[in-house]
Amino acid sequence: MFSKLIKVLLLLVMILGISTYTADATNAASVMWGKTELKLGQIGKVTILADTVLVELEDDGSLTTVRAIKKGEEYRVYSFKNHPDGTLYGVGGGSFVQAGDKVKYETPSKSKMELLKYMIDNPTPVQAPVVTTKTKAPVAKAPAVQTGFKNCTELRKVYPGGVSSSHPAYKSKFDRDKDGWGCE
Repeated sequence: MFSKLIKVLLLLVMILGISTYTADATNAASVMWGKTELKLGQIGKVTILADTVLVELEDDGSLTTVRAIKKGEEYRVYSFKNHPDGTLYGVGGGSFVQAGDKVKYETPSKSKMELLKYMIDNPTPVQAPVVTTKTKAPVAKAPAVQTGFKNCTELRKVYPGGVSSSHPAYKSKFDRDKDGWGCE
C-alpha cells in the first residue's frame, strides 16, 4: 500500500515538472548577439578589451568600484550617462562601465531588433518531452508467399495479374510465350 502511494506521488511530481517546463519554454524568445542574448530594452553592449572595473554612481556623483571585470566579457547596455569622468554605460543593477579604450560599445542592428520583436510577439510553442516506458515492439512477420500452384487457374485466384520470373511462384510451365511472366 505504501509503495503504491509513493509511486503515485512520484508520478504527480513528474507530471507537474513537465507541465512547468512546457510553460516556461513556450515563453522563451532568444536572439543571440555575439556571446550575449539580446533582450528587450537593451540599447547596446560593451565588450571588455582590457581588464577594467565595474563602477557604481554615488549620490554625490563620485564613482565607486564594484568589482574587476576581465578582458573578453560582454555586458548588455540599458542606458548611458554623461559624467565629468566620461560616458558611463549602464549595464543594469545600478552598475556602469566607463567608456574608453578598454571597452568597445556597439548597438544592435535594426534586423536583430526586428527579429527579437518578432520572436516575442510570435512565440514558438515547445512540446513537453514525452515520457514512455520501454517495451519491445511486436515484430511484424512477412506475409507467407504462396508458391505451389498446379495450374494458371489456381495461380490467378491469388495473383490475378500473373507473376514475374523473379517471383517464387513462377514456373516455366506457366510462361508459354517465354516473356518472363507466367499466367498473365
